[in-house]
Amino acid sequence: MAKLRRKDRDSALFALDVVMLALIISNLALILFEWIYVGTPLRGVLEDAWPAFYRFYEDTIHEHFFWIDLAFVAVFLAELLGQWIAAIIERRYHRWFFYPFIHWYDVLGCIPIASFRFFRVLRVVSMVFKMQRLELIDLTQTGLYRTFDKYRGIMTEEISNRVVVNVLTDLQNEIEEGSPVVDRIMREVVEPKREMLVAAASERLQKATRRTHALYRHDAEQYIERRIAEAVEQNEEIGLIAQMPVVGERLSVLLERAISDITFHVVNDLVEDLGRADNNPVVGRVAEISVNAVLQDGREDLETAGREAVIEALELVKEQVKVQQWKQREREQALEETEVLEGRAAYREAPPERVADAAPEEGNAAPEEAPSSNGQSETDAPAR
Repeated sequence: MAKLRRKDRDSALFALDVVMLALIISNLALILFEWIYVGTPLRGVLEDAWPAFYRFYEDTIHEHFFWIDLAFVAVFLAELLGQWIAAIIERRYHRWFFYPFIHWYDVLGCIPIASFRFFRVLRVVSMVFKMQRLELIDLTQTGLYRTFDKYRGIMTEEISNRVVVNVLTDLQNEIEEGSPVVDRIMREVVEPKREMLVAAASERLQKATRRTHALYRHDAEQYIERRIAEAVEQNEEIGLIAQMPVVGERLSVLLERAISDITFHVVNDLVEDLGRADNNPVVGRVAEISVNAVLQDGREDLETAGREAVIEALELVKEQVKVQQWKQREREQALEETEVLEGRAAYREAPPERVADAAPEEGNAAPEEAPSSNGQSETDAPAR
């Protein structure tokens, strides 16, 4: 029942809007004709060509035009007061006196002065947009709306692009002149995220350790063997052992292999332990020391690098903003239209035989004609 009442109410309001729209258009048409009648030679033309209409308009409408317009204004004012009361009852706005300020064009249009009659056009525009919002009409499919929307988008894009470029240029100049923006970024953005940076650095350090160890384990083993072999050759004690008769050389080789094996296993276990999740505190401490060293000892270098990075990033943003997107859209649309036209032209220029041969390929194959009862097809049958 409530839905029906609401539907009836909406229908009544729509009917009222249609009636008011017709009255406003009639009033504006009368005002326009009166202006042409008074300000142009139309009066003399009507007097000579259509004297009956001239006498009717002169005596009935022109002489009483102010009172006729005042009657329209009375209707508009009554409708305005009715809408205001309805808005108060339905609590459409935060305060009861907001309605005349929101619908200011209706209020000004009710003033019976020639300079304020133009505001009645805004009432027509608002009612048309209201019908568009209620999906009673569709202006988006009209050529006028598409043209207006196109140039409105171009104007909005050009103005916004220039504003953004100017803002970014001013920001670049402030940063180059030593603006405290970078220092504030370090102090208010990076410093509070120190723990997050440490956690992220330790996690990535563990992942990098596991990945590189799996990839370069054999290379590390060969490197350790080579370095130990070089160290053994330079060691005097190992040289003395190698000079021992019978077992000296064999013993030095075993010693070298043992040292290499022990060293490799120690390094290998150390790297594997660093990559394990249960050793996260150790890696976290290493990452914390590294992050603190970067944020404290290398603060000036980091600020300089950050300043240069911000300036270059803003320059890239400016270059992207300067790109006129509406021109690219027009080029793409023109290219699509050209392709469509070329396809149609090629279809028209194609011989009829090729078109007929290509038709079954696009859809399902044409069914074969059933043979007639005497074994001949219908096309082979003689014409009667």
